[in-house]
Amino acid sequence: MGKIKKYLFIIIAITFTSCLKDEQVKLPYNGYEPKPDKGDWEISSPQAEDMDAEALNQAYQLLYDNDRFVMARSLLIFRNGKLVAEAYPHDVTDIDNINNIQSCTKAVTSILTGIGIKNRLVGSLDEKFYSVYPELFDTDTSKRDICWRDALTMQTGLNFDNSEHTLELYRTSMNSAAYVLSLKRLYKSGLVMSYNDGAPQLVAKALEKKCGKQLSQFAREQLFSKLDITNWKWETAKDETNFGAFSLYLRPRDLGKIGQLLLQNGYWNGEQLIDSIYLKEATSSLVCANNNNEPFGYYFWILPAWNAYYALGHGGQFVLVVPDKQLVVVYTACPYISDKLYDVKNLLITYILESCNQ
Repeated sequence: MGKIKKYLFIIIAITFTSCLKDEQVKLPYNGYEPKPDKGDWEISSPQAEDMDAEALNQAYQLLYDNDRFVMARSLLIFRNGKLVAEAYPHDVTDIDNINNIQSCTKAVTSILTGIGIKNRLVGSLDEKFYSVYPELFDTDTSKRDICWRDALTMQTGLNFDNSEHTLELYRTSMNSAAYVLSLKRLYKSGLVMSYNDGAPQLVAKALEKKCGKQLSQFAREQLFSKLDITNWKWETAKDETNFGAFSLYLRPRDLGKIGQLLLQNGYWNGEQLIDSIYLKEATSSLVCANNNNEPFGYYFWILPAWNAYYALGHGGQFVLVVPDKQLVVVYTACPYISDKLYDVKNLLITYILESCNQ
């Protein structure tokens, strides 16, 4: 077994066994009424928010089916800024547990870019990274054309293959952005979309340079503290730069706050946190993804049929934002290296959307 395969096998084994109990059986289904004693959300009912309770019941019964959504940890539904439904099918304590949201982290990196623009730390998205950290580039001068926009749309042109290079990014002793930039350039930047974990690391490093502090500290001050998110962690590469693509840990209800902030166009408690022009662009169809042909913005996946968008992470995790319905849906799951156990998120989403009477 090669080194890469060996390490991937170890990651799979640790992740799988740490997330599922020995019996791998879900708890009995007892409905989806939110717990009112947490005080972090205003609690409401489906009826009060003009939703069909039975349609929601179908969604949650599917969630609790032992043969479906086997990696599921939580499903939460927010409408009109209120929590109307939540359930934790494997462990009720998951309500307070932080969970690795994996590639949903990319959406938070995008949000922080919009906050950087709002705070005038980041100027034009056409600014080249070479002007931000020239010392991290190798001798291939063609790479000096890579700009913020290229990285945010996964069009750097660099040969970052997640199946090979994500683990290397995690393990490298090099500067993490320098590692990404050391990879072969396959295409001119701005031409070919290739979904990968390397581009967000270039953004994370650039944000660090612009704000003059670790990205997690910037996130604490400018995002998490504003949303009263206190229980979280964000892993770093060996150079102490937070991973821009993965390994942010949040509680499900706090992930809902991220979704609600997006639904409110970046506005929270009387303050505009995210540049609204940037956010509108970030959640628009800008490129077509190479791996599934779905429209993609700045680290957000776009659902034109529902006039919606979502963040997506390993395990099938997602944060769905549907402005027309004033709806946010959070689904968390145990991260897993294969998509065979993700199940069909659109089925859950369809039940939930159909429950909205307006």
